[in-house]
Amino acid sequence: MSEQKKISENRFGKKIITDIPEEAPLAHTPGHKLRTSNKIVDRVAISLDEIAMSPKDLLQPDELTIDAETTQEVAYGDQKGIIRGVTEEKSIPNQFTGPSYRNKKEKYRFDGHKMLYHLERIQQWQAGEKFAPIHIDMGLTKFCNEACIYCYAVVQNMTKGDLIERDALLRFIEDCGKLGVKSLGFIGDGEPTLNPALYDATVLAGELGIDTAMATNGLALDMDRAHDLLKNMTWIRFNLSAGTEEGFLRVHQTQKKHFQPLMEKIRELVRIRNENGYKCTIGLQMVLIPECYDQVIPEAELGKELGVDYFVIKHCSDSEYKEIGIDYKDYETVYDVLHAAEAMSTDDYVVQAKWEKIGAGRETALYKDGYRKYDVCYGTPFLLQISGNGKIYPCGPFFNKERFYIGDLHEDSFYDLVKGEHYWNVHQDVVNSVDVHKDCAIGCRQDYVNKFLWDLKNPPEHINFI
Repeated sequence: MSEQKKISENRFGKKIITDIPEEAPLAHTPGHKLRTSNKIVDRVAISLDEIAMSPKDLLQPDELTIDAETTQEVAYGDQKGIIRGVTEEKSIPNQFTGPSYRNKKEKYRFDGHKMLYHLERIQQWQAGEKFAPIHIDMGLTKFCNEACIYCYAVVQNMTKGDLIERDALLRFIEDCGKLGVKSLGFIGDGEPTLNPALYDATVLAGELGIDTAMATNGLALDMDRAHDLLKNMTWIRFNLSAGTEEGFLRVHQTQKKHFQPLMEKIRELVRIRNENGYKCTIGLQMVLIPECYDQVIPEAELGKELGVDYFVIKHCSDSEYKEIGIDYKDYETVYDVLHAAEAMSTDDYVVQAKWEKIGAGRETALYKDGYRKYDVCYGTPFLLQISGNGKIYPCGPFFNKERFYIGDLHEDSFYDLVKGEHYWNVHQDVVNSVDVHKDCAIGCRQDYVNKFLWDLKNPPEHINFI
């Protein structure tokens, strides 16, 4: 069956390019001449005999499973998928042989949100009811044993020695269980492993059915408690923005001698996880700044060698005053490097850049100046944030802004707070008073969620015509 592009002219002299096969039957009267003068395929007349094909030539249902030997990966722009191997003779439309293009399943969603999997919370929100957060990001300390040059926490009043005390932390975990909080991320303004209560909190959360995760530099990770972490945590992410000792010293401003012991810890965690069948995902994350552009490829290679599940490259979050000084336009100079790193992905190892926010430099001038694609922040009740000293605020950039202070885990019951009026009055104050175009930083933690909730709050007309 031959198939080629044919160029002809319509009655107005305009060029028409078609993919009509030579043997395809054409309609004798394709339509009123005022509508078209083009050649039209006679779909009624199409039959297997007329196009010289027999049923045995077609792929049968039991042949539709993907076979690595007869498939190939394809890419169209930034979209990637799999095409089932078909010959030129079989690439004919209207033959209903089963799908040919197969999209790869998204293993991890680093760039986006997962709100659609929590419709019960959304319905409570739409009905004006009180509800527990789906997820809470929280620090466990207000200090760190590194001095990363991209650190956002420096604008959040880092205070050496401040942490959430053990009893307060465990009470909070119990309250989360009673409220139905789905997950806790020990991802905050300080290094979580410097709080010795981390491990018991993780075990308790596991017993209560709460998913936990941790972002850590790993230097102080207690390997004697590795089983407790790997058995109970959903994922552990190492904040590592370098693939070499030199890069490690430059970006994290710590000693070179810590690099190799950290690599051995990661290898050992992977080994323990694999040997015991724990489900915990282990990954690396780079915060992209000019000082680590040359570290992208080395770290992608390092992640594969360590046996981790992924290496993700994210934008650097700047404050509302742009105190860190990130130039998103400069990211465009390393797009080719990021694509080269992503090409190192395998079935067992994902390398992915968070293009949605890394690509802020390609956005409109309005967006780059801080203007959002929504007018109101609705996301804070769904994704709450708690500082490493136990103080609760709607989101991280509001840490230490007393107007938005909700309570303190050392003094207040989190369960009672969520059920009370002040908690909801603070969230409503965010809705009523915060100008997201001027008061907030680009690419904030709730940004993806807010785009989704804004659309729900502001539907177009005729929504039943989906």
